[in-house]
Amino acid sequence: MKVIHVLILSLVAVGVCSAAGPRKKKAAAPQPVSEKVQPVPADTFSYAMGVAQSQGLRVYLQQREGVDSAHVAFVVKALADAAQMSEEQMQQSLAYAAGLRIALMNRLQVIPTLNQQATGKRDTTYTDLAIFTRGLTDALTGAAKLKADSAMAIVDRQMKFYQAQLKERSAAFLAENAKREGVKTTASGLQYRVIKQGTGPVATDTTAVDVHYEGKLIDGTVFDSSYRRGKPATFRPNQVIKGWTEALKMMPEGSVYELYIPYNLGYGERGTQNIPPYSTLIFKVELLKVKP
Repeated sequence: MKVIHVLILSLVAVGVCSAAGPRKKKAAAPQPVSEKVQPVPADTFSYAMGVAQSQGLRVYLQQREGVDSAHVAFVVKALADAAQMSEEQMQQSLAYAAGLRIALMNRLQVIPTLNQQATGKRDTTYTDLAIFTRGLTDALTGAAKLKADSAMAIVDRQMKFYQAQLKERSAAFLAENAKREGVKTTASGLQYRVIKQGTGPVATDTTAVDVHYEGKLIDGTVFDSSYRRGKPATFRPNQVIKGWTEALKMMPEGSVYELYIPYNLGYGERGTQNIPPYSTLIFKVELLKVKP
């Protein structure tokens, strides 16, 4: 009985404590349950994703693939046809497309460049596109009439012939130009004519200078001009070709000279993209400022 009385007293105590405790808070109003996100049917999702990606594809086609907006219908046809192709058919079509890209590059870039290297003129018909393509494709299929080393020897012969012509023309020009009134020749072979003699300071190797200039070939072709850009160039004499370096260090500020630079003081036996090998260069140079 004693044990039962203790248990009863404990239960009563718990009840008293509970009654004496803080009141329970009023239950908050239930929040409305948000509507569940419903899944999208696969076909609806697929179509919507295609539409969503179309704008990015349009930009890619124009900027990366060079597809004109008028030719988008051909891209559409290719995409539709590809859905019915096997993997092997896809690889064949990709190879065909690669051939088309190379053919376009040959027409727009390779042939003009070969003409420039072989004759000095990009727009000449010396390199025939159709015959060039036949040689290219015959070699790819193993049907070429020439071996690779024999073909290169023929190409090299024409390049040497053209370069020899350039060298002879440059030498003849300089020999005749040296006879002109007012033209002086330095020990290095640089020729110059003073159009205006300045009275300012003279630059050293590392002195920055501001200049306006125009450069052309002996046939009159202008290949560079700060005048056309509307802004003088700034550099140090030791940052340019040898002919310029020599001239800038003898031109007082305010001078205007015409320079005739042999190939060995210019761009040498290789030239640049716009300057053929062995080219004599003619520059009008206006020394605006020798900076302190």
